[in-house]
Amino acid sequence: MSERRKLHQHDDDHDIPTKHFQPEDDETDEESEIPSTKQRQNGGINEIVEDPIKKSKVQNTSAYVSSDIIGMIDTFDRPFKTTAESGYAKKDSYASGFENKPGKRIPKATYIAEAGYGRARIEASVLEAKAKGPNASFGAEASVAGVRAMAQAEVASASAKAGPVGVKVGLGFDTGASVGADGVEVKFLGTGISIGPKTSVSVLGSEASCSVM
Repeated sequence: MSERRKLHQHDDDHDIPTKHFQPEDDETDEESEIPSTKQRQNGGINEIVEDPIKKSKVQNTSAYVSSDIIGMIDTFDRPFKTTAESGYAKKDSYASGFENKPGKRIPKATYIAEAGYGRARIEASVLEAKAKGPNASFGAEASVAGVRAMAQAEVASASAKAGPVGVKVGLGFDTGASVGADGVEVKFLGTGISIGPKTSVSVLGSEASCSVM
């Protein structure tokens, strides 16, 4: 009788499902779900680790615009025109600005006195080309682009300009200076440099220039 009870009890033990835990599997599961102790504790003190918030750095940049770029606002709708003169001598002063007309949008005040023999000019929109014979002039201008004063004496010259890019070939002895949106320009007897948004190099009346934003 006692043997039957033991056998019956033994069979019941087989019917009860058992789960076997392996130490390695248990540790693996815990590590995948719970942060490590080093991550959660430091010297027995619980810490919350937060990712640093990355702040975008906004650089303060100043926008520099040369007088040639400003001038394009004044001439973008300039009609095609050609002029030619043999001998000329004149002086003039004028002020203009805030008119919706080519050459009169940008506020400026100008004085010019000039004399020479032979000159021709072609212009259309922001494009222009000029050729001059012997000439002398003095000009001064004040505008939103800056101030300029220049005395010029040329034997001959030819120049072309397309918006902010220009080139001039000739023999001249310009002397003067300007300061403003172009930066600083200094010339003496036809030779000089311009430093700033407009970069130019002049040698005895010949010049190469380029204006950038």
